[in-house]
Amino acid sequence: MLLWIKLKTLLAAGLVVATLAAGTAAAYLTTRGGRQDSPRQPNAVAQRDERPDGPLPLKPEALAKWGGAEVIVVAKLQSVVAGPVGLSEPPLYTHTLKLVADRSLRGQFKAGDAISGSHQVRQKDRPIFPEGKDCVVALKQVRGMWQVVAIVEATRAAVDEAESVSRVPLGWTLQKDRLVSPWAGMGQQAWPAGVKPQTRLFCSVTGRPALLVGPGIEMTAEPVKPKVEVKFANPDGDGEYRITLKNTTDRAITIPALLSVDGQVLWNESLVILCQGKVYSLPGAQGVKKMPTATTLKAGESISTVVNALALQGPEWPRGGYRIEFQFALGEKSATHSFYYLSRHHDPIRQKLQGGKKD
Repeated sequence: MLLWIKLKTLLAAGLVVATLAAGTAAAYLTTRGGRQDSPRQPNAVAQRDERPDGPLPLKPEALAKWGGAEVIVVAKLQSVVAGPVGLSEPPLYTHTLKLVADRSLRGQFKAGDAISGSHQVRQKDRPIFPEGKDCVVALKQVRGMWQVVAIVEATRAAVDEAESVSRVPLGWTLQKDRLVSPWAGMGQQAWPAGVKPQTRLFCSVTGRPALLVGPGIEMTAEPVKPKVEVKFANPDGDGEYRITLKNTTDRAITIPALLSVDGQVLWNESLVILCQGKVYSLPGAQGVKKMPTATTLKAGESISTVVNALALQGPEWPRGGYRIEFQFALGEKSATHSFYYLSRHHDPIRQKLQGGKKD
């Protein structure tokens, strides 16, 4: 009898623990679910609030670390191969990181994909990597090679942080715990007054919603062949890039981040360019005057436009001959290119694009 009473007591205690654990898990899932902001079509609007929703579960340093990444993935760091060390002060350490993707938070990789990325850092001590462990990794692709921008061990906090950032379009920033879009400088001209999509993620200055592209859409950026090729002067062209979006599925897809008005795609008001740690709306962007709709691509359909990065005002353009990187972004999608800029050749082209304005 005593044995049976003890057994019943243990079973009851186990039931209480299980019930509490289930309640805790349910609460956690509810909290996470409440933070999931699926992008809505721009034509699904509601009356704009007088002020944005409460502070976001984001920190400026998290957005700085993960926000500009072309790819964010949870992956196992299989091995680390040391490369040459630059003889500078502090030294430049180079490593090749071999990874196997487990889960993609942003970008093209799928579970099981092998990734080889170059990692470079200039610091006093040799970097230490969490080899053999699951990691959160940010990458960008430049000239056909993957570069590791950031890597940390995949703790629950690190994964949650990266997931939160992955829901924010590239180029958006945090100011006083409020989201600010790249079009904030346009003020009230950036977005039609009085309405916003039903999402808690929107620009605190303009009311413009934080719209994403979504799955099934491939984005590419390719340099346009220059009208006149000059040996050793413009191997990457004269600043023009063809930006293409392709529906890779067998069904029609609506792209919330690619705005349209009256059947006209608003490329200038949808794309942004990241360069040297700053974000720029496209030259010629005038803001969205009327309530836009999302652009829809049929199965297998592609749509493209040409953008000239040399029309940007603000980057520190190289003197002599040197490379400058442009990251073309739409929502969470982006493509990065390294451009060879030769000042004696490209300065006149850039000044013409900017109406004769000199540096």
